[in-house]
Amino acid sequence: MSFYVILLGLLFAPDSKADSPIVVHFTAPWCSACQQMKPGIASLKQDGYDIRIVDVTKNESLVKRYGVKELPTTVILRKGRIEDRRIGYLTEQKLHTFIDSIKASKEKPKVSHSVSTISRTPIVDGPFEKASHSRWMTVNRARIQPLTQMLSPSVGRQLLRATVRIKLNDASGISYGSGTIIHSQPGRALIATCGHLFRDGKDKMTVRVDVFYPGGMKQVKGQVLIYDANEYDVALVTIPFDGGITPVKIAVPGMTAKEQRVISSGSNGGARPSLERTVIKSINRYEGPDNIQIHGAPVGGRSGGGLVNQDGQLIGICNAADHEDNEGFYVSSRYITLMMQRLGIDDLIRNQ
Repeated sequence: MSFYVILLGLLFAPDSKADSPIVVHFTAPWCSACQQMKPGIASLKQDGYDIRIVDVTKNESLVKRYGVKELPTTVILRKGRIEDRRIGYLTEQKLHTFIDSIKASKEKPKVSHSVSTISRTPIVDGPFEKASHSRWMTVNRARIQPLTQMLSPSVGRQLLRATVRIKLNDASGISYGSGTIIHSQPGRALIATCGHLFRDGKDKMTVRVDVFYPGGMKQVKGQVLIYDANEYDVALVTIPFDGGITPVKIAVPGMTAKEQRVISSGSNGGARPSLERTVIKSINRYEGPDNIQIHGAPVGGRSGGGLVNQDGQLIGICNAADHEDNEGFYVSSRYITLMMQRLGIDDLIRNQ
C-alpha cells in the first residue's frame, strides 16, 4: 500500500457519523490569509466541527486530487465526495454558516466561489484584453489614489520601466505575474518576484518575461535561478538585457512603518505595468516571514510586483490579496537578499 493511500485513509477515514460533513482546509505557511483564518478554525474545532488541515507544501497529491489552485481553499466532503468548496478568506462566522448550510442540505449544491478570492497564481483563459469578465476586475480600488504629489516624474518612469510582466503557460491556462529588475550588468538583468509562481515544477517550464524598454516592449526567455514557494515566497529570475533601464534598489531593513505612504507596481491581469499609490496598514500582523499589509487589494497578475517607499526603494513583494477587507499582502524585500546570499551573489546589491 502506497504512502499516498495511507495518508488518504488517515485524513478522510470514516467515523460513526458518516453523514456528517468533513471540512478540509488547504493552507500554506506563506499564505497570509490562511494564517488569518487560524483562530476561527481553531475555535470551530473546539466547538466540535470536524476540520482537517492540509499543508499544500507537504501534500501535493491531495492538492492535485481536489483541484486546489488558490489559497486558502476550504472543501466540504460527505461520504468521501465533495459537497462544496469556498476559495478565499472566510471569517469564523462565514465558515460556520458555510458548514451548517451543508449540514442542513441533503442535496449536493452547486460549487460556488467566494467573492473574496485570494489567489496565488491567477489563471485566465487568454490575454487580459479578452478576459474582461474575470472576477479580478471587480476589486474595490476606492482607497487607491493617483500618483500625483507622490513621485517625481523621473522616479515614476524608472519604477515603471523596472517592472516586468511574467507569463507562464501550462495545461491550466496562462498565468501572469510581475517582477522588478533589481540588478543589471552588460547583457543580463536580475529580477525579484514571488516564489509561488513557480511551484509544481513551473520553474522548469518556459518562462516568458516582457521588458518595457523606452523604445517598446521586448519579450525574452527567463531563467529561474532560485525560488522558495514554501517559507519566504521569493524567487530570482535572470533575463537577457539590452540596458537602458535603471534597477530598483532594495531598501535597508527597518525602513517601513505603519501609515507610511508607498507605491505598488505590477501588471494587472497581464496588462502593461502600472503604479498605484497606497498606505501601509500594518506590519508583521501574521506569523512567519516579515510581512506588510497595505490598503487596496491588488488584482490578479500583480503577484510578484514590487512595493516601494517614497525614495523608490523596494520594501516588499506582492504575494496575496484579501478582497473582502481590501488589503494587499507583501513579503519583506529582506528575503531577496537572503536568496541572493544562498546563490553567493549578494555582493551585487551591496555594490550598487
